[in-house]
Amino acid sequence: MFRLRSRRRSFLIAVAVILSPILVVAAAAQSDLEQHLNDQYKNKTFMLRGFYSGRRLNYDSSGHAVNPPTAQDWTVAGVVRVEHISVSRERLKIDARRLHMGRLGAGFGEVHDQVGKFDRPEKEDRSLRIEADLGAATEVADAVVSQIFLTRVDSFADLVPDYWKPCVSAAVAGKADKPYSGCVFSPEFAAIPGISTPAAERPEPEEAVAGGAPLRNVRYGHGLTAPRVISQGDPEFSDEARRAKYQGITVLMLVVDKTGHVQNIRVAQPLGMGLDLRAVESVSTWRFDPASKNGEPVAVELAVEVDFHLY
Repeated sequence: MFRLRSRRRSFLIAVAVILSPILVVAAAAQSDLEQHLNDQYKNKTFMLRGFYSGRRLNYDSSGHAVNPPTAQDWTVAGVVRVEHISVSRERLKIDARRLHMGRLGAGFGEVHDQVGKFDRPEKEDRSLRIEADLGAATEVADAVVSQIFLTRVDSFADLVPDYWKPCVSAAVAGKADKPYSGCVFSPEFAAIPGISTPAAERPEPEEAVAGGAPLRNVRYGHGLTAPRVISQGDPEFSDEARRAKYQGITVLMLVVDKTGHVQNIRVAQPLGMGLDLRAVESVSTWRFDPASKNGEPVAVELAVEVDFHLY
């Protein structure tokens, strides 16, 4: 019995000696991969494809989100700063921090740490863990990350909701003329991969208004009467804005059609921190007595200010 145990122990030791160079090579390759990924992404800011919310996101080996949460406004769920990347057991792990975007002076950029200290719950909500399967082919890690975040070949203006497209297109093109004079990106935000991808000028979305195109730049009087609000609700603050005590005014362009319904809402002067989305959701439910010209209802375009104040 003693000899049998001795031989078995020797066999196990021999196996360990044979396998150890393989393990060393694998560990070195993993270390090299982690170093490469951190060199490429650590302490850099990216736009999360899909604008997914939540503290944890999971992806498959193709970089597609697994059971993704509902997409949120990009100003609170889109921008992240990578803090560290690790690879373990064919699993890519990215620790990141969400950045919330808002209007600061003439530009549009990160508002955190500039509007006062944020509390612990907010700090926790900004933490994000991203995990993705790599399978045996760890060399696909870069390709997986490029599906999680926008790259320089993407076009941010094409990916935002329709109510953001004219504003974002104006900011990307550097043509923030009226009515989109408030659509200006800070240099830091514009430098994020995929934000300012060169592209041909993008036409504004066509008006989808029953009964023809709306009247623009109108002067009321001489037979033309303005639309009048008959039903409206107050928008709710986003959680992010409320915690940061962030407030202000967002300006929306919209069309009041012949029936008094609101159509074709667009952000003209953004506020950020998820408040523009809240404004769009609220204003879309408003009802008007429509404008009229010589007694006949007509569709008109107008600007609406939505004021968010906590006190």
